[in-house]
Parts: sequence; C-alpha cells; structure tokens
Amino acid sequence: MKKTWQTVKKYVPLWSVVFFALFVAALIVKEVAKYEEGFADFVSDSSGVVIRAALAYLTNYIPFSLAEFLLLASPVFIVLICMAIGRRVRRSPAAGIRYCAGFLSVVLLVYSLFIFGYGTGYYGKTIDEKLGLERDGVSAEELYDTAIALMDAVREDIDEVFYPQDTYSAMRFSYAEMNEKLNAAYDRLCDRYPSFQRLHSNTKPVMLSEPWTYTHTSGVYCFFTGEANVNVNYPDYIVVSSAAHEMAHQRGITREDEANFVAFLVCTMSDDAYVRYCGYADVLSEVMNKLYSADYELYAKASACMPEQLRREYAAYSEFFDQYRENIAADVSGAINDAYITSHGQPAGIQSYGLVVDLVVAYMQQRAAL
Repeated sequence: MKKTWQTVKKYVPLWSVVFFALFVAALIVKEVAKYEEGFADFVSDSSGVVIRAALAYLTNYIPFSLAEFLLLASPVFIVLICMAIGRRVRRSPAAGIRYCAGFLSVVLLVYSLFIFGYGTGYYGKTIDEKLGLERDGVSAEELYDTAIALMDAVREDIDEVFYPQDTYSAMRFSYAEMNEKLNAAYDRLCDRYPSFQRLHSNTKPVMLSEPWTYTHTSGVYCFFTGEANVNVNYPDYIVVSSAAHEMAHQRGITREDEANFVAFLVCTMSDDAYVRYCGYADVLSEVMNKLYSADYELYAKASACMPEQLRREYAAYSEFFDQYRENIAADVSGAINDAYITSHGQPAGIQSYGLVVDLVVAYMQQRAAL
C-alpha cells in the first residue's frame, strides 16, 4: 500500500487528489439532487449562497467583464498551457503526467464549485411552489385578461417614460444608476419573499455587444466569475429587463422561465417608473405572442387597447432586430444554449424562456384576488 501511494504521489500532486475527491463528491451530490428536491434546495441555499456571493463580490468592482476577457484571451491561454505541458514532458514523462493531472484536477474543481454553488438549483422546488402560485394550463381568456392588466399597469407610468425619437424609450439614468435601482428593487423583493438570496451586485456591460447581438443573446450569467453580463446593444427596455434576469441567476434562480419571472417581479417593484415600465413591457410582448397563437380575435381585441407609445416601442424593436434575425451565429448559439438548458432538467430547452407567461398569468390572478 505504501509503495502504491508513493507511485501515486509521483504522478499526481497531493492537492490534486483532494480536488479529485471533491469532484467525486460533487457527482454524488448532483445525482442525489436529481431525485430529492429538498436536498437540492438545501445545497443551493447553503453552500450555494456562500459560493455565489463570494464569486460575485470578488469580481464586483472590476470595471469590465472578466468573463468576456477570459473568453477573448482563451486562445493565448491554450497555447501557454500546451507550451507548459511540452516543457515538462521534455523534462520527464512523469513531470508531464503530474502537470496534466494537476491541470485536470483544477478543471474538475471548478466544475465541483458549479455543482455546489449553482447546479443543484435546477432540481429544487419550482418558483410557483415557493410563492404559492397556481400554475395550471392557461386559457386564451386568461391571457387576454393578463394582457389588459399589464397594459393598465403600463399606463400608470407611461407619462414618465422618455421617448427621444418618439418610437423607442430610453433610460434617463446611467448604467451604474440602473444597477443601483435594480439592487434596491431586489431588496424589496427579499423583504416580501425572504426565500430569495439577498445580494448586492453589479451587472457588466459587454464590450462586444454589437457583434454579440447576432447570437440573439441579451445577457449571460457566468457562474465561474460570478458576473451578470449584459448586451447593451439592445434597446434600453430590453437592457434593463435583461440585467434583472441575469441578476436573478446570480441569486440562484437557475431555470430560465423563473429568471424571467423574477426579473418581471423585480422591475415592477422598483421605485423608478422607467424600470417598472421595462418589466411590464418586456413580459407583455411574451403574453401577446402567446395570445396571438391561442386566439387571434382576442389578440386583435387586446392589441387595439395597447397604448400607442408601447405599440411604437415594439415596432422600433422589430425594426432594430431585423438586421440580426437570420444568421448562422444565432443558429449555433441557439443550439448550444438549447443543449445546455436541456441537459439540466429543462426539457423545453430554449423554449423555456417563454414559459414565463404561465407564471405571470398566475401571479396577476393572485394579485387581482388580494
């Protein structure tokens, strides 16, 4: 046994053995979480809270997206790693194996942190269960009623919304101020629903936002750097709601429809009229799309009630998006995102983003009943 252990130490650093053991533990935790949602929530609400907060705070004050920098610099890192492996192999095969084992153990440690910090959240209780919402099949009439209720909410704030070109809206505060407003709104959310993680964090504007738009990506949460990255090339009302969506992921809301719903809740709880407008406007478009598919007559009836400013907002967005609508980058990005979402227990894949409508309908019905 002693000789075997000496052989292992020759090829694998001791700290790597620890990392490999942690990886095995993470795999066990993931498998148990798949079948025990209470256990999944326990991990997400204990180690997950600590890891997500630590990563977010570590990168919070870096003025640029570290995740974007690492992605752009990855070819250089790959070359440097290959060179380092080559030098050690020339020194001795054992040194080369030892270096590769160490590198692999670090990669597996990062994945283990993902499981303990975020990954189990995909298997916990759904948000409708946590908030006591009755999420059943949605009828066309319920979609219509929800659309009208959302339009009424928009009308309460629309006089305070700035439309610089009389077509699209624009925020009259800086990006940093937007982060402050969303953090304040998240505090209100946590006051009302204590089950949400209380965390103050800043989203990061992506430097390559314009080319990123071709992938149809409005934002990405990078767990490994703790950053909520936002595509600022989109119209402002999408930027605000996307920032709220990615901040939801930072707080452990893993499922896409639930992150969309939390973004809606947060925006509409803001004390700023434009942030509230963004929340209502973004989710209303999803409701109207689903109503269009369910009952065109009710869709036309609801559309006739839409405020003219909001109608122009949607028309301007459609015109903006036309230049990015059809391209190979969007197809590839969509396929990758669909595979990632499906692999984490969301069979609807990228279609799960649109499932937010069911949650919004249930929430608006609950609110109307109070």
